Amino acid sequence: MDLTPLLQNIPTLLDEYGKLLEGKTIVACLGNTRWLGAFICINPITEHVVGASTTEEEGFHHVLQHRPHFLLVSESLHEGAGVSLVRRAERFHPDTRTILITNRESTAVIGEALEAGCDAICFETEDFTPVFRIVAGGGVYYPKEAAAVLRQQSHRREDAPQLESLTEREVEVLTGVMLGLSNRNIGERLYVSAETVKTHVGNVISKLQARDRTHAAVLGVALGILSLEAALNTGPAFSLWGDASASEALSKASARGS
Repeated sequence: MDLTPLLQNIPTLLDEYGKLLEGKTIVACLGNTRWLGAFICINPITEHVVGASTTEEEGFHHVLQHRPHFLLVSESLHEGAGVSLVRRAERFHPDTRTILITNRESTAVIGEALEAGCDAICFETEDFTPVFRIVAGGGVYYPKEAAAVLRQQSHRREDAPQLESLTEREVEVLTGVMLGLSNRNIGERLYVSAETVKTHVGNVISKLQARDRTHAAVLGVALGILSLEAALNTGPAFSLWGDASASEALSKASARGS
């Protein structure tokens, strides 16, 4: 994948990360020491990292101690397992937003992570740029491989209720929720008020019998209503950066790499 088109956008993205992470904390637990070192040395991420480790027990100790806003963990660790750490973190502190880095072949691990409530499945070979933006906003990051596993899990549930269909506008609003956009930001992109968006979100939660907006987004992916890839390639309407330039560059680079 040629990432050259993204170079000019890096200062803007780093500035975005700085604003996004303001007042928030991160625990990183990665089995690859070089990746871990590189990640915690990125400005402005460095000042928000409160724990960095390479084993499950060390990672969970940091979660217990700091109750971080974000937990970034790899599938393979020096000791223990990343998905086990995600499960323990979700049980202890559900407000921690969990991100698992794995590979596309690990469908069993993806399934375990999804059942544990993991908020983002990020593959080792894909661009990491939008993950924090989506997860920090309360969205979920499930690429098509993870979405397929989630749909299989949903289909296996015999007690699944009959749900009312969403309108086209409700699907658009739910797409924004999946991408971690606020009601105000969704309204700006759809040219409606934040109050109107709030009403749509409430209707969606009711129709999908969801616990909250994040759970509604999870159900939207599980039911095949939403697609992360389709949403990210929609263009400026749902650009994560508020304009088309960065998202278009990302889409073009990804297309060349696929």
